[in-house]
Amino acid sequence: MPSRFTIALMMILPCQTFADDLTLDRLTALAKTYFRDSAEIPMTVAITAIATDNNGKVKHQSQTTAGMVFRGYNLESGKFSLRANASMMHPGALGDSLPGDLAAFMAGGILLRKKDSAIEITPGLVVLKDKECSALELMPRWFFPAHPCGAAQLILTSTPTGDPMFQRFSFDSLGAPASANVPHLGSVQLLSYHTTVEFQLKKIPNEAKPYLWPLETVVTALTNKGKLTMTNRYSPKN
Repeated sequence: MPSRFTIALMMILPCQTFADDLTLDRLTALAKTYFRDSAEIPMTVAITAIATDNNGKVKHQSQTTAGMVFRGYNLESGKFSLRANASMMHPGALGDSLPGDLAAFMAGGILLRKKDSAIEITPGLVVLKDKECSALELMPRWFFPAHPCGAAQLILTSTPTGDPMFQRFSFDSLGAPASANVPHLGSVQLLSYHTTVEFQLKKIPNEAKPYLWPLETVVTALTNKGKLTMTNRYSPKN
């Protein structure tokens, strides 16, 4: 998937012990550690979708559940790997959940995909800039930008042991409005596309280093006919 972003990585820390030596190499090493491929992790995904018109009236609201087997971020290949399923009673659950899944994979690989870009690093802040973005085009089958281009942030915090970790990712498309078919709103002019990803720190038995898996994703789209918000909440199965 092509990636063109303006990225800001901000440090929000109770103790600024590593802010001054923040480098791209260190951030990339953190990403390779936290977002590395894992064993198969079965997850339950609770999905909430709400569509409102321009007056705020609810046009659609649903709460469904899907299953997902998470296999890691596949950073080097740039491809994600997962298996998903949903009840026959909720055939639209997979379509509603996938944009959040894609946002999580984008967050996990964004630093590696931009490693050759010009980067400005200041204490606590790393910025990558795109000069321009084309129209906001969606994937043919899924409600996600075909060529993500915009502004993104990765916020870091400290682990209980004082190590830096990625806490939150957000992305705002800066592409020009374009015609699109948006779930629960139909044929519209898509004006903006926003995602956020919260991460959860988890360890696997017999693995010394922890992983970061998605905890919650929120996808928000603004259109000429209203707004769509889709929220995924991820819970590893015992």
